[in-house]
Amino acid sequence: MSRWTLVALLVVAVLLTACSPAAQPAASAPPRSAEPFVLALPRIVVNVDATGNLDLFGLSPALFGLDVRFPQPLLDTLIAADIQHLEVRTTSSGLLLFADGKPLPHIGWDDQALEQAADLAGVMLGQDFSTVRKLLPLVRRLGLDVVVRLPKKAGVAEIPLIGLEEGARVAAKPTEGPATAIVKLDAKINEQGLPSVFDLTADDLSSLNLNLAPLFDQATLARIKNANLQYLYIRSQPGALLFYANDKRLPHLVWDAQLLTNAVTVYGQLNPSSPYLKLLKEVAAGLDRADIDILLTLPTAPGAPAVPLPPR
Repeated sequence: MSRWTLVALLVVAVLLTACSPAAQPAASAPPRSAEPFVLALPRIVVNVDATGNLDLFGLSPALFGLDVRFPQPLLDTLIAADIQHLEVRTTSSGLLLFADGKPLPHIGWDDQALEQAADLAGVMLGQDFSTVRKLLPLVRRLGLDVVVRLPKKAGVAEIPLIGLEEGARVAAKPTEGPATAIVKLDAKINEQGLPSVFDLTADDLSSLNLNLAPLFDQATLARIKNANLQYLYIRSQPGALLFYANDKRLPHLVWDAQLLTNAVTVYGQLNPSSPYLKLLKEVAAGLDRADIDILLTLPTAPGAPAVPLPPR
């Protein structure tokens, strides 16, 4: 049987798997153009055996000429930690992450944030991301749910997969109360790419034996000036940690006390003897109420119009 025939059969299998419902992206993602586009597929489960071999609908990647295996050291660690499945789901509002059905802190986005991420990557990497910029918003029209099911540790009960509808309802639930911590910091990058903070220049820091390397080389600084990228900004708000390039939002981190606690639980399963586990549990319980405000000001070209800051 030819490779393309196998691919065609695999596509049909994905579309018809157990007649299961499609992982619909949320209806709040209207197309940016006049041409509608939505691709929603049933949940895809990739099974991994104890030696790292992958199985999708009984087919091995080797049938398609692919030599793909799950990394054995990581697999052994996950099995020992009794982590039975990992799940990634795309929605119109973000990329959801689950471990054994427990939702984790994840990425939130909208069209403008995805486009701005492509613009920032182009400036920082010196690459043309114009085509990527056009394609990224299509991610919000995808309804994909991929589960990697791992071998079960001997003698433990099987952890069932969560339902698609239950997974779609995941949303941050910020806790109320006073700020658990306040972190406010303004820093600057000079013309040599060196950071300064508290009016302490790179030379001042060097006199304290804090010899910092440039954060940006001259080519990157030139692109930053050419794009009039004047600052990078991090700001917390209930349920999220926001990132800005100038006054434009980037994809953000969605969190709350429960999501952070779930992440620490997974860390504890992977690192049960970690000396940091107790500290992380304490931090996770209140981190979503931390007041974080960090501004990094970048060098600008002479005569560049000022870009206003978001409300602080």
